[in-house]
Amino acid sequence: MKQTACPLDCFDACKVNYIDGVCKPNNDFLTNKNLCKLFGYLISEDNLRDKNVNNTLNKVYDRLKEAVEKKQNILYYKGSGNMGVMQNITKKLFEQLGATFATGSLCEAAGEAGIILGRDDVVNPPISKLQECEIIVCWGRNFTKTSSHIYDLVKDKQFITIDPYATQIAKKSNIFLQIPPKGDFALVKLLEKILLNQNIQEKDCKKLNITKKQLQDTIALLKNKKIAFMMGLGAQKYKQGAQIFHTIEKFADQLGVFDKGGVWYLSNSGYPYNSKIYTKVTKTTPYPTVKFDDYDLVFIQGANPVVSAPSSGIIKKALKKTDIIFFGTTLNDTAKYASIIISAKTFLEKRDVRLSYGHDEVQFCDVCKETKEAISEYEFTQYMLKKFGFDPLLDEDEYFNCFKTIANQKPKIKFKKQDIKPVDMISLKQDEYYLLTSKAISSLNSQFKYDNYAYLHPSLGYKDEQIVVLSSSYGIVKIKVKNDPNIYKKAILLYAGNKLVNSLTPQLKSDLGNNAVFQEVKLIIW
Repeated sequence: MKQTACPLDCFDACKVNYIDGVCKPNNDFLTNKNLCKLFGYLISEDNLRDKNVNNTLNKVYDRLKEAVEKKQNILYYKGSGNMGVMQNITKKLFEQLGATFATGSLCEAAGEAGIILGRDDVVNPPISKLQECEIIVCWGRNFTKTSSHIYDLVKDKQFITIDPYATQIAKKSNIFLQIPPKGDFALVKLLEKILLNQNIQEKDCKKLNITKKQLQDTIALLKNKKIAFMMGLGAQKYKQGAQIFHTIEKFADQLGVFDKGGVWYLSNSGYPYNSKIYTKVTKTTPYPTVKFDDYDLVFIQGANPVVSAPSSGIIKKALKKTDIIFFGTTLNDTAKYASIIISAKTFLEKRDVRLSYGHDEVQFCDVCKETKEAISEYEFTQYMLKKFGFDPLLDEDEYFNCFKTIANQKPKIKFKKQDIKPVDMISLKQDEYYLLTSKAISSLNSQFKYDNYAYLHPSLGYKDEQIVVLSSSYGIVKIKVKNDPNIYKKAILLYAGNKLVNSLTPQLKSDLGNNAVFQEVKLIIW
């Protein structure tokens, strides 16, 4: 038996036993003998294979050398196609080459910036503390879908859900507040007033699709309890996403959450360790606003910006105007624009370390399958460093050993309140709708089974499979619709990974954190 871990971009980071050529779930307290269907899709993928890897590496070296000699602009754009820590080792090469690094995030950086406003580090409490909590507040997070293994540990708790979509966890909750998208800031302000026994207006509740009694019941349930806030990406997909998150955390602090419970988000999984992998970068550009055609050479690793980045129409045009080297495990939509494709080893074919942004478990991953038709990030970087005459990498074990010893204990939180300007809701005209971009059941970001429908509330009067035109200030698409009574009535849901959704989203970044603002959009149906 060999051991590894699921590499997917997920809170649970499940442990995997590899026995006689078959992946089986580990029996640890998190994985608990269960691997999800997304893992099944992962191991069934058609992976890139290259019968002459050395020839490809020489082509890559020649192109990189040419770019350096001609002083061309190089962009390094890395995604999270594999969550093993060794995916970051390629940064050491591109740091030496003087490349510009895409920084920030398409996903979580605004929320992270909001948390850092009030406390210095995005570090989650241990899962054991979550298990001790009496009430769990799922704020913009579909807990049963995005953290199914962690959810199983606490499924008998009392839940409060705040979300524009009636998710599975919302239906299980003691209280469900189905607020409009970007209504989070206004909701916090009303909850604070109830907590302080101040009067609130029914008209303010009506704007948020809730009642005064719901707010009173929420505060009554939260008072003097051990509370966990499970924060999702939904509340921070806006220009003021950081401000919204800080305001939510201020409310959590008023409830005494940091003393008796905690706030869980996408934590800095490398915080406890002194890693030798990471590099200092001097030239950067934000992920959400990258202009690919500003660069002569673009190295894309484990990413699929053609589908997952905003303003996909602009991105497709830009990629045609530059030279792309793609490094990944599958021929995704972005790889098709590349002049050179490097076949990356899968998680089963290389050594690695898997950390989690959802819990503190660490898995050291064995080589489970051998291949000569792909290359790992470590092997690629070592090869290129030697070809360029740069200092070589350390032995792999030296990087892995960093994660065997905890060097930094979890920080004691001393919350700092910052003055935040009010965050206005998105105002809609009669014919306008909010955009929601939730995760789908059968896909993860841009991987696996795409759901290319637009979901509408049945009250709008459209028929399933009817083709409509959706437009925003940034683009226009023709799309089939499906009805879904769980969606907020004035919202249109296009799941993340939908190949049409990012024709409608802006190449804008959040005020703080360099995050994409996918939901800062108003749609019209034609």
